[in-house]
Amino acid sequence: MSIIPEQRAHSAVAGAAAATEPTPNRVVQHLVQRVGEAHVETWPFQHFYVEGIFPNDVYKHILANLPAKSNYRPFNARRWKNAKGDPTRDRLCLSEGELERIDTELRPFWSMLTEALECGAFRRAVYAKLSADIAIRLGCPPNSVLDQSAYPNAMLIRDYQDYRIKPHPDGQPRVVTMQFYLPHDGTPEDLGTSLYTKRPLAHRLVGRKFQEVKRFPFRPNSAYAIAVNDCPQRQSYHGRELITVSQAVRDTIIITWASRWTAVNQKHAT
Repeated sequence: MSIIPEQRAHSAVAGAAAATEPTPNRVVQHLVQRVGEAHVETWPFQHFYVEGIFPNDVYKHILANLPAKSNYRPFNARRWKNAKGDPTRDRLCLSEGELERIDTELRPFWSMLTEALECGAFRRAVYAKLSADIAIRLGCPPNSVLDQSAYPNAMLIRDYQDYRIKPHPDGQPRVVTMQFYLPHDGTPEDLGTSLYTKRPLAHRLVGRKFQEVKRFPFRPNSAYAIAVNDCPQRQSYHGRELITVSQAVRDTIIITWASRWTAVNQKHAT
């Protein structure tokens, strides 16, 4: 059967759309490439920051498909609340059955993205970049880091005015924390996560325990990853300064990898 020009043009457009449809494999390939190109810093502990972490069209899908506030739940409301008692941090756990809380029409996209984030190839790319500090965490040679067991957990996080989290290293069994920034138009860049070092003892005695040494810029389609350690020779202190009234809602995706599985109510995010 012959195809008239209009049909041929329509078929070409449909084929191009299908070729660029967000799929786990395409997202993973891009994630692995961008992580592979990232520059790793070693002070005060191993970390990297990368822009363009998702394909541009996928990032636009993420922003357009963020779930409604009603789909989230307070994340430790006793810990993160304002003076009125309202929660300042919400979460939606993508890895642990909470996809069902997302509106039906948005669910396939978030299922696809979760599959990509939890892919072993992506985890290995991240671990390869941070292998020296991960080896300290796991007590293994750096060249065997990629062979270690890892348990991913991805969640959507939404922070509000008055949210803050003090410098902390993250505890066992967490091995790596990676956070993807999803700023809205006009969101200030200084909403990123900070890295800290402990001040000398004399400063700590008068209440100035930590010094902020870096703050990742909260830019569209960017992410950072840190190797987690809380041992004497390496301590991955990071946190978030107070979100003020002049700032905006802070939307992010966090994925963590742990050395063993833990229940969701035992986990906390950066």
